[in-house]
Amino acid sequence: MEVITALDFDSIDKAKALVKSVGSHISYYKVGLELFVSSGPAIIDWLKSENKKVFLDLKFHDIPNTASRAVSAAANYGADIINIHTQGGIDMMKMCVSELNNECSKKGLNCPLLIGVTLLTSLDDEHLSTYGIGGYSSAGYVLKLATLAKECGLDGVVSSAKETKVIKENLGKEFLTITPGIRPLGGDITDQKRVVTPKDALLLGSDYIVVGRPITKAEDPAAAAESIIKELNC
Repeated sequence: MEVITALDFDSIDKAKALVKSVGSHISYYKVGLELFVSSGPAIIDWLKSENKKVFLDLKFHDIPNTASRAVSAAANYGADIINIHTQGGIDMMKMCVSELNNECSKKGLNCPLLIGVTLLTSLDDEHLSTYGIGGYSSAGYVLKLATLAKECGLDGVVSSAKETKVIKENLGKEFLTITPGIRPLGGDITDQKRVVTPKDALLLGSDYIVVGRPITKAEDPAAAAESIIKELNC
């Protein structure tokens, strides 16, 4: 399992300071909407110059042509992971896979993993009921979306670790799972609902965990990162 730290900041300087303070403990970082909108691809260039891996978390969700062109353009940034919303539909997912492969082949780029977002970890069964998605539990709905993602050629999905086991059992161990909503034991869950501890995520089979505030808001980010890694290795 690999730990990805979420750089949820509003400026590139804050992100750089966090990465430098964490040092060698973390090699993978997530660049989401807030940081990308405020700094653009400059933050990706800088992370790559620091020999870090990048999860570009922009969750593309649009008509097939628009989403696939966005994914194709994002491949040129050198990100290691790009994601799209599985709820954008089968045609959208298939076109994103095709355009990504074509772009990377045409330009000789390393093809990033293409990952599908299923149900955000801030949502739960109550959300499904409110939106009239009847007949599904959170786990059942996530599995349905993950199944469609695999059929469309995606490399894996973003989901709560609570759904990792059922995904792996049904779709195979090679189908990747990236798990946000990670909180160390006793940590504040804030706006998350379907959360687990790092150790639980490991035991459930997650391939990557995304950890944000428990590291980025810690008084000593390096010590917080080291503690999480030690928990995973116990």
